Amino acid sequence: MADNQQAGEKTEDPTPKRREDTRKKGQVAKSTDLVQALSLLVCAWMMPGICQAWIEMLIRTFRADFWSEKTQITPESAVQHMAAIGLPGIGLAGALIVVLMLIGVGGSLGQVGLLWTAEPLKPTFSKINPLEGIKRLFGKRAAFEGLKAVFKLCLFSWVVYAAVAGSWDQLVVLSGMPPAKSAAVVGSLIQTIMMRVALIWLGLAALDYFFQRKQHEDQIKMTKTELKNEMKEQEGSPEIKMARMQRRRKLSKGSLKSRVQEADVIVTNPTHFAVALKYERSKMHAPLVVAKGQDYLALKIREFATESKIPIVENKPLARGLYAACEIGDYVPRQYFGEVAEVLAYVYKTLKKVKKAA
Repeated sequence: MADNQQAGEKTEDPTPKRREDTRKKGQVAKSTDLVQALSLLVCAWMMPGICQAWIEMLIRTFRADFWSEKTQITPESAVQHMAAIGLPGIGLAGALIVVLMLIGVGGSLGQVGLLWTAEPLKPTFSKINPLEGIKRLFGKRAAFEGLKAVFKLCLFSWVVYAAVAGSWDQLVVLSGMPPAKSAAVVGSLIQTIMMRVALIWLGLAALDYFFQRKQHEDQIKMTKTELKNEMKEQEGSPEIKMARMQRRRKLSKGSLKSRVQEADVIVTNPTHFAVALKYERSKMHAPLVVAKGQDYLALKIREFATESKIPIVENKPLARGLYAACEIGDYVPRQYFGEVAEVLAYVYKTLKKVKKAA
């Protein structure tokens, strides 16, 4: 019972194939707050300049059109006057919209990269099932989003109140100020509010993005059964077999010495067997066998490793098992993951101590 329960729990890190499959489905870690906060920040920065440029254009238009000698007003001239007043504002607003669109695209690309998929648009029963909709509406994620929205509303309301309270002495005498002066006061207050809200929102959005990544990692974790089934599928997949053959062909072209120099550790028998392993966590789902040898070849592997200062670890059962189960270019089978992980951890820990001592 305990074994079955443990097998059903998502305790295993996702494999590269699992990550790729979920990405194709559009399931990625993304914070919409981050893009919105950046957009508001840019608006707060650009709006004063845009408003000032538009007002200057309006003043020039009024001086040129209404103070000229053409005093007769006709429907055609009225349309021309309206176009002269509105077109500059439309152009400036269009520039702001283009900038905001670029921020939206850049913010999305920065979070998830380039992703083309129509999978989320495909109709599925779960999307129209009322019970699934109720679960999503009252689920943990919806509750978290609701609490987050209430928190942001309260926080931003306090920011607005603090800004207005700080400028209250100027606001109560707006009616006695010249129009240009009163407009400057109101504009400065609006910009201050927008900047403060945007900066606070940006900080919250950064936290939200890291939370989304953590939640996404938890969601795509695999059960032990799923991991075993995926490994079985990959073993029988023609694509995997072809990739394995290409790795073997590529490694076989290099000399034994060059292959040993690429290794992170050499596992030995100690005299009869030697297996060279390489592991890059960001690129490999398991350690890779880059060289192996028996008797004379095992001796040469140890010699090359000693010359290149590659760590050599003696583990008789593991060396024999890897030699028998793997060919050059194969990934370490799952049944040896635990023992190989212990060897790599020991090597990394030893190297760390050596670096500190140096």
